[in-house]
Amino acid sequence: MKILFLKIYLLTSIIFSCDQPKKNIELETPKKINYTYKLVVDSLDIPWGLSFINKNDFLITEKLGFMYRVKNGKKYQIQGLPPVYVRGQGGLLDVAVSPKFKETNEIYFTVSTEVDSYNDFDIPSESQTFDNYMKNTLVQDGLNTIRKKYPFVFKETFRDFVETFGEELINKRDPIEKFQLFLDVNYYPDIKNQYDLRRIEQINKRINQILMSGEGESKSEKDKLKSELRDIQSRYSFIPQNGKRKRKGGHTALYMAKLVDFELKNLKMIYKGDYNTKKGQHWGSRIAFDNKGHIFFSIGDRGNRDVNPQNLSRDGGKIYRLNLDGSIPDDNPFFGLPESRKAIYSYGHRNPQGMVYNKYTNKIWTHEHGPMGGDEINIIKPGKNYGWPIITYGINYSGTIITDKTSMEGMEQPLYYWVPSIAPSGMAFSNSDIYPEWKNNLFVGSLKFQYVEMLSFNNKGEVIKRSKILENIGRVRNVVEGPEGYLYVSVVGKGIFKILPKT
Repeated sequence: MKILFLKIYLLTSIIFSCDQPKKNIELETPKKINYTYKLVVDSLDIPWGLSFINKNDFLITEKLGFMYRVKNGKKYQIQGLPPVYVRGQGGLLDVAVSPKFKETNEIYFTVSTEVDSYNDFDIPSESQTFDNYMKNTLVQDGLNTIRKKYPFVFKETFRDFVETFGEELINKRDPIEKFQLFLDVNYYPDIKNQYDLRRIEQINKRINQILMSGEGESKSEKDKLKSELRDIQSRYSFIPQNGKRKRKGGHTALYMAKLVDFELKNLKMIYKGDYNTKKGQHWGSRIAFDNKGHIFFSIGDRGNRDVNPQNLSRDGGKIYRLNLDGSIPDDNPFFGLPESRKAIYSYGHRNPQGMVYNKYTNKIWTHEHGPMGGDEINIIKPGKNYGWPIITYGINYSGTIITDKTSMEGMEQPLYYWVPSIAPSGMAFSNSDIYPEWKNNLFVGSLKFQYVEMLSFNNKGEVIKRSKILENIGRVRNVVEGPEGYLYVSVVGKGIFKILPKT
């Protein structure tokens, strides 16, 4: 019976077209917990990437710029990494062991980097100095508006903001909205008052409760709580997340290297996004392999949603495909198109932080962060446009509308989308018989709500059920299926957990 169902599922998943994506299926909490979990690697800050060499040997990346090899339960730091540009959501990101590791000892990883250019073409200078920006009256007016709301911000923070978001101010974007985004990604409020710290914790907890419940009538309460949160923050100065202000911009790069014991050799950058920016958001980036000798990886829109995702001559907001040696396949969909990036496989993405190869359908699946609402699961097809920001099911964080369109001819619909957003990160299918009730289900981590979500499908490939597991485990950064079929979960500030079925 299971074999028959699987054959039907595989056939229909291949041909299934996502004309009417499903959303807001009620999230269930299983009444019976038939699993447990244990911590297998502790003392990790932000464990971003996880990839297995074998069941007792695997690699972990930490966002701040550390890579570890965990061998027979012991953790060793790997030497030989390139410089890591830590800014906002950027740093050392995903890692993936080559499908040919036994022959080559090669691994791949993505990293935020300050390298200026890589891809053998001239980039026109788009940089402007702080002084030049300050000659513009719209920039001056924007800063004056911000200073009224945030009177205690350091001058250096304002300078950093103007150099990052000056173009948005010139284009008449809401200065408060942009400044709040800038602070959220790059700076921490320097709050020492214990009452304010407790109140912030209470506010965030209540906002999450409202979002999880989908209480429409509570929107006004949520808006009031967010306003109170900002009022508390506005009474404080802000400090850079990584301890110092970065003076250059960066972009996402893909590296390959040979792993020799606990050191990287023959380090080689095989792709880098160009048009560096100081913006700290939307670097991507996940890595996956198909069964035909290709590596796929993602780069987010880098905070430039109006230009990068829909422009084939620019990096950002794309899924890319290379050969394992770093060369570009000549059957990539835009390989022969003038002015396009030959490595692009699909475009119109916002910030894909989950990617997995479905070995039954031979398709790459991704999920990506929406803005406020509109997180998506997509099945990636060559040359297709996934719509961001022309179509979306989300809105701006301030509550304003990005676009009134959720569909358009020539643009793909997601397989599924979340409203409210769960802030998805990490993604894995359960392909083994270790968890019989979970087989063929998809597992996605939630950064915002601190659980792992299990999605089940019908024989048309549609999402029909959502289940919550590992509730309140912490901010889930990654979900991976190990070589024996066990699921592993990376949790911010804790480490790597292994999910075990109860016997």
